[in-house]
Amino acid sequence: MARRWLRSALVVVATLLLAACGQKLDLEVKATLDGQPAPEAMVLLDGKQVGATDAQGVYAETVRQKAGAEVELKVVKDLPGYRIEPFTTKFLVKLPKEGEIDKYAYDVKLKAMRYVTLAVTEKGAPLADAVVRAGNREVGRTDAGGEFIYEYKELPKRGVDLSVSKAGYSIWRKRGPVEPGERLDVALARRAVVSVSALQEDYGRALGIPGVAVLIGDRTVGRTDARGNFTYSYDGEPGRKVSLTLSAPNHVPPQWRTTVSLDGQVNIQRYFYPTSLKPIRVGIYRFVGNTPGVDLKSVVAQTESAMAGQLYKHGVFQEVPSQSLQADIKRYRLSVDKLVGQGWQDTPLRRNVDMIVMGSVAQDDKGYILEAKFYTSGGKTILSQIVKARNERDIHSAVREIVANVIERFPFEGTVVAIEDDRYRVNIGKPFRVGRGTELTLTTPSYGESGKISGYRSIGRLAVKRADDGGAWAEVGNLAKGEKIAVGDRVVRRVYSDAEDAAKRTVARLTVKGGLAPDVAPLAGVNVYLNNDWVGTTGADGRAEIPARPGKSYNLVLYRHGYQQATDKLKIAKSGDSREFVMSVNNSLFQVESEPTGAAVYIDGERIGKTPILGGILVNLGFHTVKLSIGEDYRDWEEVLEFDKKIEDRTGGDKIVLHRDYLKIGQRALESGNVDAAIQAYASTEKNHPDYSSARHRLAQIYLDDKNDYDAAIREFENVLSLPENQQLIYKQYAVAFTNLGHAYYEKGNSLAQKDKQAAAEYFAKAVSELQTAKQNTRFFPTQHYDEALHDTHYYMALAYHKLYLVTKRPAVMDSANLAWREYFDFFPQKLAGKEAFEQSREAARKYWDEIKDQ
Repeated sequence: MARRWLRSALVVVATLLLAACGQKLDLEVKATLDGQPAPEAMVLLDGKQVGATDAQGVYAETVRQKAGAEVELKVVKDLPGYRIEPFTTKFLVKLPKEGEIDKYAYDVKLKAMRYVTLAVTEKGAPLADAVVRAGNREVGRTDAGGEFIYEYKELPKRGVDLSVSKAGYSIWRKRGPVEPGERLDVALARRAVVSVSALQEDYGRALGIPGVAVLIGDRTVGRTDARGNFTYSYDGEPGRKVSLTLSAPNHVPPQWRTTVSLDGQVNIQRYFYPTSLKPIRVGIYRFVGNTPGVDLKSVVAQTESAMAGQLYKHGVFQEVPSQSLQADIKRYRLSVDKLVGQGWQDTPLRRNVDMIVMGSVAQDDKGYILEAKFYTSGGKTILSQIVKARNERDIHSAVREIVANVIERFPFEGTVVAIEDDRYRVNIGKPFRVGRGTELTLTTPSYGESGKISGYRSIGRLAVKRADDGGAWAEVGNLAKGEKIAVGDRVVRRVYSDAEDAAKRTVARLTVKGGLAPDVAPLAGVNVYLNNDWVGTTGADGRAEIPARPGKSYNLVLYRHGYQQATDKLKIAKSGDSREFVMSVNNSLFQVESEPTGAAVYIDGERIGKTPILGGILVNLGFHTVKLSIGEDYRDWEEVLEFDKKIEDRTGGDKIVLHRDYLKIGQRALESGNVDAAIQAYASTEKNHPDYSSARHRLAQIYLDDKNDYDAAIREFENVLSLPENQQLIYKQYAVAFTNLGHAYYEKGNSLAQKDKQAAAEYFAKAVSELQTAKQNTRFFPTQHYDEALHDTHYYMALAYHKLYLVTKRPAVMDSANLAWREYFDFFPQKLAGKEAFEQSREAARKYWDEIKDQ
């Protein structure tokens, strides 16, 4: 009995000892990496290494673990050039059957990423924040030490396609095989970027000259675009000195040359001067009646028509259609007071018009008085003419007299463009009323470093000896001591009058006040005419000094629109005699209602009350800017109204209706991330809504960019361009709509390229047509987004030609695609360099062009 108990006790002790040492188990691990055995992979149990795989990637050993314990198995592999994710799992150790050893087997498929290190330097120094791309995708940027680790799972058959770039530097590229763990030394050099601007003075405004050839050495590298700009990128050895030539035929100078060092950013700006003058762009804004209670609409219409017919038949004046001019003035929110007071020199209107004609028609007991005023972009009245017509039949001949006086008196300007011995060629001739005996005032310019004229200094006179249609030859009439005439000097046609001669000796001083007694005040802007010749205008103090001979009698006319003209006989005894006049105001009673009611009413910027204003308020006859504003989600109403009746009634059926501001509502929805609400807002505009074009253009862009709904985008862009004022570019900003429509056509064609090649080709051809129209009108692209619009025009033009070639295989289309890609790179806007989206487009463009340029 005792012996049996002892034997049982020994068994228990043995079992306890075995449990303390651990249960035997067979562990087998087969490790592979990319389908191949993974030798020397460490095998760990609960964090302690128990062995490693052999050359076949196998680990097979008997180990001991506590029965019932949960054990963590980890397989770890290190390999240069690889980032291998450790394999981890857990298993429960079971009690085996007596006399048996359990086997635990695992197939371990290790996951790995390969990597290479790019070490980017400039002249041996680390270069941080350089952009690394794989294909067209940005994968990261270099750190402060100039390094970036590029990881890849598998190497493509053709190897990697890596590029490194940074704004202002050349691009590094690696295509082909690499070894995992390889270190790629990337040396970037500063890219030379030459930005050229070829400009000319255009009535005081800098205007780009398109088509100027840019030569580096003897090679033409491109031509300036519609804005006179060209950008050349040089990826060669930095610091190379080369000659840069700008060739501008028909300009002074015809060729300009300098030496530049191709290192970093090089900016070249140069002014040229045309050898032949462009016509002066003139727009007739409006004529308006100036006699209360008299219907002058028929006379005004005749006057405007006759003025256009007479003025534009002279080749020196180029017509700016009145409808286009009025639309631009409205769009740029320019008041008449601003146009005639400050001018439009610093507004977008300056791109379209050099001179504006405004006029007034009054009636008295002797017939009609017609006044026409000519304003330059600086707000200066360059000429003012007044004539009388006995009846409507005389209107045409009266206007003809005005225009004849303008032609005879206009101070046409030109330039000395050539010198032969003692003769000087100027670029104004017979069309500018320059002939034998004409005197030209001569001034010499002061130039800045870029060739821009900073001012003029009078140096003498020239006398014309012979003139033709293209210019004239002149000789020195008078030249200041020490001065020398040079190509580029300016000439101005001199016009003499009796008044000028008299001004050298005597003057009469006039003071003019306006209003209704006793509320009269000094009246500025009153034109003074002696014997129908314009001799001056009153200043802010209501005063003017005018030339007059003592003892001579003159017919005096004082005229300012909005006031009753004053006529009198003027005769002074001696120089300095003064006269005072009071002009009665011509008023209209303005009555106004609005829907919704309660809108604030402004006239020429001054608040006069809230709607309804049924009792009316007195407003001077003439053009005034009227604005109604109620805020909230309503659009302000603003128009230039002509006040030419005793009562201007905008009540009842003629009340002013304020429209919902769908642009504001839509923009607010976009800013909150609600694209569908923005679509609903923009789509709510009907064709009679003043924001129809803008809202539908925005709607089309949402469909194109956010919804990828090309059919809807095309429909809306076509809606915008179906309006004659947009199709004909009366509203110049819609030139970019042709670019966007071309983009939409391209995307639609691209979506069909694999399933309907014929339809795709039709859309690509439509894209080309619209983008060609846009390309011809890039000068009208909105200034704020000009570079982006110019880029997209050239990019989608090239893409459309490229894809059209791929579906048609026509050699002529391939030639067009080649040229389009060349232009894309030639005209890539420098301001977009370094911006991710546009750099990606440029990289894609290189790949596309590589496909066809060697065929």
